Amino acid sequence: MTNDKKDTAGTKKKRSPYPQTFWIANTMEIFERLAWYGFFAVSSLYITGAVSEGALGFSSEERGMLQGIIPFILYLLPALFGALADRFGYKKTFIIAYSVMVPAYFLLGQFTTFAGFFIAFLFVAVGAAIFKPVVVGTVARTTDETNSSMGFGIFYMMVNIGGFIGPIVAGVVRVKYGWDWVFYASSFWIACNFIWILLLYKEPTSEAGTKEARTIKQVLGGLVEVLGNGRFFILIFGILIMLMVAGRDFGWTAMALTTIGWIAFNLLIDLPLRARQKAGKGWTGLGAPMKLGNWRFALYLLILSGFWTSFNQIFITMPEYIRDFVDTKDMLVTTKKACNAIGKPGWGDNLVRVMAGVNEELVSLEIGHYVTERAGTLPERIQAIEDGSYIAAYDSAAHAWNIERGNPTTLGLSGEEVVPFMKELYHFKIRVPQEVLMEQLNAFPLQTFTVDTIRLDGFMKMLQLTPTLTTVGVDSLLKRVVNRQFEQSYPAATASSGALQSLATDYTSIFHKEELNQVTSFIVKEGKDLNTEQMNYLLAGLVYPPPDKLTEEVYTFAENHRQVNPEYIINFDAGAIVVFQVLVSFLIGGIPALMAMVIGIVIAAVGIGMSALFTTGWPVVFAIIIFAFGEMAASPKSQEYVGSIAPKQKVAMYMGYYFWAIALGNIFGGRLSGELYGSLARDMGRPDIMWYIFGAIGLLTAVVLVLYDWLVIRRPAKRGNLNPMASES
Repeated sequence: MTNDKKDTAGTKKKRSPYPQTFWIANTMEIFERLAWYGFFAVSSLYITGAVSEGALGFSSEERGMLQGIIPFILYLLPALFGALADRFGYKKTFIIAYSVMVPAYFLLGQFTTFAGFFIAFLFVAVGAAIFKPVVVGTVARTTDETNSSMGFGIFYMMVNIGGFIGPIVAGVVRVKYGWDWVFYASSFWIACNFIWILLLYKEPTSEAGTKEARTIKQVLGGLVEVLGNGRFFILIFGILIMLMVAGRDFGWTAMALTTIGWIAFNLLIDLPLRARQKAGKGWTGLGAPMKLGNWRFALYLLILSGFWTSFNQIFITMPEYIRDFVDTKDMLVTTKKACNAIGKPGWGDNLVRVMAGVNEELVSLEIGHYVTERAGTLPERIQAIEDGSYIAAYDSAAHAWNIERGNPTTLGLSGEEVVPFMKELYHFKIRVPQEVLMEQLNAFPLQTFTVDTIRLDGFMKMLQLTPTLTTVGVDSLLKRVVNRQFEQSYPAATASSGALQSLATDYTSIFHKEELNQVTSFIVKEGKDLNTEQMNYLLAGLVYPPPDKLTEEVYTFAENHRQVNPEYIINFDAGAIVVFQVLVSFLIGGIPALMAMVIGIVIAAVGIGMSALFTTGWPVVFAIIIFAFGEMAASPKSQEYVGSIAPKQKVAMYMGYYFWAIALGNIFGGRLSGELYGSLARDMGRPDIMWYIFGAIGLLTAVVLVLYDWLVIRRPAKRGNLNPMASES
């Protein structure tokens, strides 16, 4: 099998070399993918992760909305921007794209509300939508029939080089430095592309500098003509808008009814317009009845969206699934054994800590907060002061516990009580078995907070001397009292404890985040009239595990129960493509594009469906690699197919329309991911059903593509229309 083509005389044509611009476009694609996948591969973890680890803490359903709507817009817009790029030039379009994306990625990490994050994510999408059709259009314009199959294979390999490295960098920086650095890195990768575009990229288009350059009206007219006319374009665009907004505030039933009404409304308007047209009095423009344009191409995109619906689950559902349901300890054991086998045990320990990095400081705070929340008696003590029932001699939480629990030094958690916290630790990449976690938490020594009288008297005098202190001022004073007490009680804790080292100047972090706020609010509410005895009684309600013991426990948890970063596991997809894409492209080079797509989609669907069977690390990796081989066949061939049928001067525009299939795959895939994960995986504990559904969608797509090829493409060809798609262009 070979990629060399034959001319009309039957002799083989030599494969053309690739020009410099082809390689520069591929380089820019690497850096853009570094930025996108550096964020998107961890986006599910960031969106649904715990607020205490610096993530957003949104629900799976909200995550599905974000990952459906925004990528939908991202892949919807390239049709417009591709048409404009053909008109105004690719180089200028690249510069605009980078100018949008650099600040957008930075802002993405600055918002924590749903609305704010949505807007920042939207700007990232707009920048990427400007970039996408131009880079694919460059590849199409710098290849020909002798090298396009290999050219798109190389391009897809470059896509996955960026897609492979980006998540690795993101995985390291988010654990070691925090989530903010994920977004700083993405902005940096995009900024690097200014170097290549300004110094080395040569414009492959010629329209912008000629007298035949189209006007904006002509560009938009050509854009509309692919689907039909202006009226039909408005109909389709309205349906897509409703697909985009359906969800939390606009339910699916309401969306379906509104869509039916919208279609009926447009059909009713068409009745008099068609009557005028038959009478020879028809209008032009938006006054003309709806007309369907290249319906075969539109149908192809709609069918192909099924593949992208299934495909997207690797990046939006799999990370959350791995975090919540997959035990990856087998991968760490294998890594250590391999390093021991070659006589490098130290390498194994270091590699495991990179693959499964744990931020022990954040875990310490999370466990400390959980323990203080479960053990504290602060609300009861506040109530006792308010109703005057507190007893002065009852001045320690330890004494209260001795009466109420019989054991003042430990918690008394049941196995069921620790389950929610066990799942919370998944966000920190620690998977502690239920019984082990219960035993360890119940073994924690606990202490109550006490303040010596002299220090507490000073605090009360400050309150009385400054009656206008705000809540912020009271909080600041209270923290100083707490910190000084800790410095006296644990002078060596900050000097020797790695996990709690940053608490050297703020020991108050060890308490549950609401406890000191409760004390502060109560002091302000009571007008600062509390006496020293009452304050001592109140502060004794602050219960905490000793910092040194907490640090030791967290280190043990991290060493024994750490889990591989989910983004590293899904990265086996990109890694397999980097290694095997050129080989796969060579092997399938002589297979018709549509048939290669069908084969690839079936293989990918099998890989997706296999995920239902596995809950440990290496088997999940195997399923992902199976999926990757299907992706290697299906995805680049689907782009090559569009590039081959598009008119030469409208390549970027047609490539832009190709992204509509991905847009639909994102809106369908994102919504299905959020809803199915929430209802089946999270609520019912049956993620296997979810994976079977996604695999079935892929298989159904393959079957429909075969029918499409037979009924829509082959039959017209037999009647003499050799390229029915191109003839409608």
